[in-house]
Amino acid sequence: MISIKNAARDELYEVSVFLNLCWKAEYSGLVEPDFLGDLSDEKRHEALLGRFDEGTSDFFVMRDGDELIGAAAFGKSYTGGYLEDGEISAIYLRRDYIGKGCGHALFTKIEEALSAKGYSYFVLDVLSGNVRAVDFYKKHGYEIVDERSVKLGEREYPLTVFRKKNLLIKS
Repeated sequence: MISIKNAARDELYEVSVFLNLCWKAEYSGLVEPDFLGDLSDEKRHEALLGRFDEGTSDFFVMRDGDELIGAAAFGKSYTGGYLEDGEISAIYLRRDYIGKGCGHALFTKIEEALSAKGYSYFVLDVLSGNVRAVDFYKKHGYEIVDERSVKLGEREYPLTVFRKKNLLIKS
């Protein structure tokens, strides 16, 4: 049975490990192997705890029974030029659950949660080379609003910024 719920603070280490594993799988061949090899579960956990404790981000976990199959982070935007928007800062699924509607269900739940917080727009960014994610966001009505770059390790990578008007609330 697949469920989506708010992540408790004590689940964030498991989420950190999961996100790093997803990064290594998704960005292998796209990002320098040294950068991926240096991803630290402890550092990511510290960062997630900070955002959780500040109240600037919320987290969802998606489980099939007791097994973690998806995770998401969302909340206040940190993307320059879009600081009044709600931001989806992470959404990842275990690969064997991709294409089964789980990503759509998790994404919809995130948009509903951001809508409940009163955000008029949603923003997110993605490494431009992550074609599957780019297509997923376009399919969900997001439009490209900016092209930037992000430094990961010693290299700069192209980053695509997407935005969507919140159609769940009347403005």
